[in-house]
Order: sequence, then C-alpha cells, then structure tokens
Amino acid sequence: ASWLRRLDWRLGPGPRYLLKEAFGRLDERSGFLNLSDGGHIENLAIYELLRRRCAFIIAIDGEADPNMSFGSLITLMRYARIDLGIHLHLDLDSLRKDPAGMSAAHWVRGEIHYGDGEIGHLLYIKSSVTGDEPEYVRDYRAKHPSFPHESTADQFFDETQFEAYRALGYCIGDELFAQTQSLGPFSALRG
Repeated sequence: ASWLRRLDWRLGPGPRYLLKEAFGRLDERSGFLNLSDGGHIENLAIYELLRRRCAFIIAIDGEADPNMSFGSLITLMRYARIDLGIHLHLDLDSLRKDPAGMSAAHWVRGEIHYGDGEIGHLLYIKSSVTGDEPEYVRDYRAKHPSFPHESTADQFFDETQFEAYRALGYCIGDELFAQTQSLGPFSALRG
C-alpha cells in the first residue's frame, strides 16, 4: 500500500482522482483531496453556516452582478428554504440601482428564521457605488461603467483597476465601522 501512495505522489492527481471525486470515493486517507470553499453549492459560502445555525453571519457579495439582481443571494435563499427549512428575510431595495446606477447603501441587515422561534442575523455587504466613494474611484467608474461589476473572467487587473476595487472595499468597510451603532446585533463589530 505504501508503494501505491508513492506512485500517487509521482503521478499527481490525474484522471483517476477526478473519477474518485465524481463518485464520492475520496476521503482523508486519499493521497490528494479537493478542498473547496463550497462555491459548487452556492457562491456566498453561507449555506454551511446556516446549517450550523450561526447566530451572526457576515457575507460579502463581490460577484459580477451588473443588474443588481442578487443571483447568489437568491440561490442561497432558495437552497436554505428547500434543503434546511430556513427563511432569510432581507429588504434589498436600498442596494438596488437608481436610474443613475447608484445604490442608496452598501449593505443591509436581515434576519434568519431557523424555526422554533430561533432567529439569527445576516449582514449582507454588496459591491455597490453610492456616490460617496473617493474621486479616483468615481473617475474609474466613469471610464468603466460596469464597475464594480466587471466580468470576473478577467483576472489580470492593472494598477488602476486594482486600486479602484481596493478603495471601494476600504470605503465600504470604513463606512460600515463608522455606523456600527445602527447595525443592531452587529454593533459588537466596533471593537
């Protein structure tokens, strides 16, 4: 058996492991293992947290969503309801775009109804622009109207693009922590 493990390491994972994974035959004793963030179930990585009935969940949705249709969140809501009997209640209106393409907020708070009166809390942060971003972020958006929802297929950011996304994230985080009093159960984020 040890010679087989040494052969595995020399040959690498290859097609045999692909087949083993497809049929659920990989375990902790396998020479190679596919470790995933769960994106094959839903892209926000919240499903397992819901299954564990977490009291507080913070989710950051950075998917390319130019229409602000919240595809990943809607998928999660459907899976949570069907598979787990859990209801997520969020009012997404302040995240939706106005005619100028701006959102009123970068995040919303919601409730998780686990059943039997058990309530959890979800802080859903969405890549969005509200007009309070730094000038160079607004300039980048003027030149690239799909920002901050450019295709994720392009993984080769130039410095300007990288800085625009970094600055937007910093702006959202800075605003979030400045307003922690309004976050209800999440006010412990203040430090």
